Amino acid sequence: MRFLIVGAGAIGGYFGGLLVQKGEDVTFFVRPSKKSQLAEVGLIVRSVHGDFQTPIRAITNGEAADPFDCIIISVKAYHLPQLQFDLEPYIGDHTMILPLLNGYEHFDFLRKQFGSEKVLGGLCYIETTLDHDGSVVQTSPFHRIVFGEWNGVHSERTQLLLNHLDHAGFTVARSHDIQREVWQKYIFVASLSAITTLMDASVGTILATAESRAIYEKLLHEIVTLAHNAGMPIDSEMEAHTLKTMESLRPEMMSSMQRDMLKKLPIEASHLHGSLLALAATSNTVYPILETVYARLKVYESLLDTV
Repeated sequence: MRFLIVGAGAIGGYFGGLLVQKGEDVTFFVRPSKKSQLAEVGLIVRSVHGDFQTPIRAITNGEAADPFDCIIISVKAYHLPQLQFDLEPYIGDHTMILPLLNGYEHFDFLRKQFGSEKVLGGLCYIETTLDHDGSVVQTSPFHRIVFGEWNGVHSERTQLLLNHLDHAGFTVARSHDIQREVWQKYIFVASLSAITTLMDASVGTILATAESRAIYEKLLHEIVTLAHNAGMPIDSEMEAHTLKTMESLRPEMMSSMQRDMLKKLPIEASHLHGSLLALAATSNTVYPILETVYARLKVYESLLDTV
């Protein structure tokens, strides 16, 4: 199976690098500057599961290559509009597209651009970031990919993909209910990024402070209620499950959005929190804490634009 990993950053670099280490046929799709860096020093990963440095094969926009069997998209959502043009030459009749982005809206975008039959449901659980030198730093025990057909069928192609992703040094699972899995992750990430950026603090501090914990629990309830009211696949246990997951995190953990803000980088405010509020736009229900978070993030973005 020929893989194209879109992005060699914190997520793509980690999972793609491990697939290279396993011996899979992997190519990375990156910017020209990143390609030059990778050609010079290779892909560097520092992980709690073991460090490695490996040469990789990389292409950049416009370079010729035959269509790939599986394209794994690991970039931020704000890069998607450009990708619809960049990826077209590398998509064949039988190409599978596996997005590992947070959120939900991107699935509709990718299905519209490339065809519903090509796009799998997918997500990952990992705590990782890029160091100042471009190396991947992975800092927690969990490093998991979950994927499946959007309609829940266990198809031959997803079994083949599972065979190639398995035994690569990370955990992987094929789900028969990927839409629910996507929303479970979406609610977790949206609430985590919201409360950490609003409070400008780590998970442990937020949960240990009675006032901020109360705000988090109200925020989580707002998000779950909003998604349920919009007809999304939300079950009665999702709110309690998300809170339990939050409580299980390392006290010093920060959200990736929070880390991006500290680095003065773009964020996915519209894709994560704005998309949630858009689901409620036609109702008369208000979600005051989520709306406050979104306003805070939009202020950050407006200030970033002036720098």
